[in-house]
Amino acid sequence: MATSAPNKRAIFRSKALEKYVQSREKSVLPRFVAPPVFALSWLVLVALTAAGLIAWLGQVPLYATGSGLVLDQSATSPQGNDEAVAVILLPAASSMHLRTGLSVQVQIGVSGPLVTSTIDSIEPTILSPNEVRQRYMFEVLDPSFVAIVRLGPHISSHMYAGSIVHAQIQVGSQRLLSLFPPFNTTPS
Repeated sequence: MATSAPNKRAIFRSKALEKYVQSREKSVLPRFVAPPVFALSWLVLVALTAAGLIAWLGQVPLYATGSGLVLDQSATSPQGNDEAVAVILLPAASSMHLRTGLSVQVQIGVSGPLVTSTIDSIEPTILSPNEVRQRYMFEVLDPSFVAIVRLGPHISSHMYAGSIVHAQIQVGSQRLLSLFPPFNTTPS
């Protein structure tokens, strides 16, 4: 038997070998870095950044609330002037924020009109619950400041005299971020 010289020629074509090697060298990205997930991650990051900026820069109003009554001024007012005046009793804690000219929303009674006005005057002293009861025939439990509010010419003193009113006075604003407990710097 004759032996033949070993064949140096490869069984596979060179192009096929190159393709095989290239397919094996292809970088395979993990599933969590697939293009849609990557885009979604950037979108979430942008949304969280925008929410953080809004919370940092956003302001929310602070209100002082109180109750009171519409005064009967029929005996003291001149003829032709029937404008109603309300006495708003506010807690003593809100006194440092109160000043004349602040905007007030006054709800007359439960289903009466909602009036927007401004504070005309504020009594300089705190009234005890007894003094409030004697002066205005209105029951309060804590010492109170008195704010006087004119309700406008379209609210008749004669019609609403003695009516209970509820008022909200915007006394300032605070950062939206301060509403979250870790960022709240005001003592509780």
